[in-house]
Amino acid sequence: MKTEKIVWGMILIFIGTIFLLDNFNVIDFYWGSVWRFWPVIFILIGANMLLSRFGNKKAVPAMIAGITLVSLALIGYQGSRPNNNRGWMNFNYEHDDRDGDSSRNVPSYFIEPYGGAKKAELRIQGGATSFKLQDTTSSLFEADVKRQFARYTLTKSMNDSVEVLNFRMRSGKQKWNFDEMEGNETNIRMNLSPVWDIKVEMGAGEAIFDLRPYKVSSLKFEGGAASFEAKIGTLEALTNVTVETGVANVEIEVPTESGCRIVVDSGLSSKDFIGFIKQSDGTYETSNYSTAANKINISLKGGLSSFEVRKY
Repeated sequence: MKTEKIVWGMILIFIGTIFLLDNFNVIDFYWGSVWRFWPVIFILIGANMLLSRFGNKKAVPAMIAGITLVSLALIGYQGSRPNNNRGWMNFNYEHDDRDGDSSRNVPSYFIEPYGGAKKAELRIQGGATSFKLQDTTSSLFEADVKRQFARYTLTKSMNDSVEVLNFRMRSGKQKWNFDEMEGNETNIRMNLSPVWDIKVEMGAGEAIFDLRPYKVSSLKFEGGAASFEAKIGTLEALTNVTVETGVANVEIEVPTESGCRIVVDSGLSSKDFIGFIKQSDGTYETSNYSTAANKINISLKGGLSSFEVRKY
């Protein structure tokens, strides 16, 4: 028997059981408290390689199973504790502050004036932060950042007649304390006039976007251990939504009058598509997809994620 199958089998059973119990409110599991322990996988693989080579061949499966069980038990214990309840391992924040900004919990403000562009792209990169788009502005873009750590930059470039905005976390030598992620919040506002292409990339954190007032051509979200919520409007004839995640909770709302199609590429993720009809090719569609004047195409790809699409 290949012992690596034991390790991966136990990990998948553990994660699936946690998801199931959490979804049915049997337990409260805090993924933000445990995702930092991903290096445990390398420890288990290393132990598997050593024991397989030097250990008693008959006893190796039992030893590997025991080590994996203890590791998962410790992770399970840590996950039962909220982020503000520090566990037996903790990462503290340190920052190499060479530009003289050593303050924390200090809000920062970013603004890009509107020059009349008919089309704009917004690219957001960050982590351990809550991004919220819930308001509009007469400028092209505004952002208020309340942060415990990290600093952001806003740059603009032109691609033909398209204004491209890059709002990203500045790189630097830093260690993050994810127990304090709750204090990191970024409120975003965008102009109503342009047609927007939006891309969000984050490791851990959440993004909550109310896009009903905006003309959105495309929305792409890439995340690791993240939460993503989006409410799509009807101001564009076609909106393409792409979501690629690791371990994430994804909730998307679409207008009842819009035709919507969902393509899912994930065998282990949970899916909840109320009001959609499964097609012979495995996709999901609303009954009015072929006739609706406004269409929304959604592509969902994830590892161990929870996907929910509903109508409002």
